[in-house]
Amino acid sequence: MMNNIFKQFAEWVINLKHKPFLKARLKLTTYYTLGIVVILIIVNLGVYGIFVSDIPETIEDKSFAAYEEDIRDRLETTIYTVNGFVILVVIGLSYYLAGKTLKPLEEVFKRQKKFIANAAHELRTPLTVMKTGIETVLAGNNSKDDYKKLIKDSLEEINFLSSMVNDLLFLAGNDDLKKIEFEKLDLGKPVHQEISLIKPYATKREVNLKEDIKGEFFIKGNKAYIKRLVINILKNAIDYNNPNGKVNVFINKNKQFIILKIADTGIGIVQKDLPYIFDRFYKASQARARQSGGAGLGLSIVKEIVQLHQGQISIKSEVEKGTTVTIIFPIS
Repeated sequence: MMNNIFKQFAEWVINLKHKPFLKARLKLTTYYTLGIVVILIIVNLGVYGIFVSDIPETIEDKSFAAYEEDIRDRLETTIYTVNGFVILVVIGLSYYLAGKTLKPLEEVFKRQKKFIANAAHELRTPLTVMKTGIETVLAGNNSKDDYKKLIKDSLEEINFLSSMVNDLLFLAGNDDLKKIEFEKLDLGKPVHQEISLIKPYATKREVNLKEDIKGEFFIKGNKAYIKRLVINILKNAIDYNNPNGKVNVFINKNKQFIILKIADTGIGIVQKDLPYIFDRFYKASQARARQSGGAGLGLSIVKEIVQLHQGQISIKSEVEKGTTVTIIFPIS
């Protein structure tokens, strides 16, 4: 029995090496508890000393001396009992508070670990494609067309890597708000510019792109970031659309907000995927993944930009009916 207990305890201690946050939680619990114990010792010594000093020591009555001894014993018993209970409560409370303290750090650590794993996976695929192509060409006699195909395929993978690196740099650097310049900006202008730029791409994909932007819609924003936000959403709306599909862009306002809506008639998003579509490297259903060569960073960037502009973003979607992205900006 005892051997099994010691064996389980030893295994638990060894496993702590692979659970740094549990180890840190136990350390914090120990430090919190030791701190409270020291305080209790100081307070108890002070209380006990004050209480005992008030008992006269010159009285010779034996019955009183026995009574004094009994009081001392009761006081010590009470102190030990209360302290024991307090220490148990402190240990439990310390363990709970240590967990609450470390939880945000643990979540950040898990997200960072997942982020690194996803980034490594996305980087490995194009590198493998290029490596395989080069090895195949080097292995034997190749025609001019083989070299052209290798160069074309490699260029596509390099463009993908370049795009992903730029996205990663944006996501890594957007915390430095001092570098972002905001100005009073008519939202309709950059939106219209991006629609004009991407229209040939929409036409090539057989998607009808329309806009309904009438009036002025002033926000406090960064033009370059707004353009990036719009182009990311428009490209998704086109890439995940159907032949002869539609993408409609609307801007309207009320007394407090400017509302930008981009609605498409595309393949939609499965409901179970909606809570995760803003996660970095998250790709929705396989149907959407097959139609996109992206790394799954586009909507993460969109959300970051919206938050930098003190706005809100929401997405509604139905499979085979389409998706509507709604972004709300405060009026400047």
